[in-house]
Amino acid sequence: MKTYNFWSVFGPVKIMQGDVEHTVKVTYLGKGVYGCRVYTNGELNAENRCIGKQHIGAACRNLLRFEDKIGNYSKFAHSSRMRSGRKQVAKNQLING
Repeated sequence: MKTYNFWSVFGPVKIMQGDVEHTVKVTYLGKGVYGCRVYTNGELNAENRCIGKQHIGAACRNLLRFEDKIGNYSKFAHSSRMRSGRKQVAKNQLING
């Protein structure tokens, strides 16, 4: 598996181009700030911070979507990309259908 390093909006990122294992960890940093970290094969690959508990899910989902887009594939990252908006579409079909 080839590994490429580059700088993105989220900081330095490793592209491994293939199937990997993703792990997400959320930590409380203090004063209402939470940190979201995405580990790829056990190594820290991307991190983000958000204010308030209500934004943790969106921050983690954005990091995983980016991982899937750049080629670090896993079922976890792919499902975070496919899940976005699905409930809303199903709800609209029930109301309008």
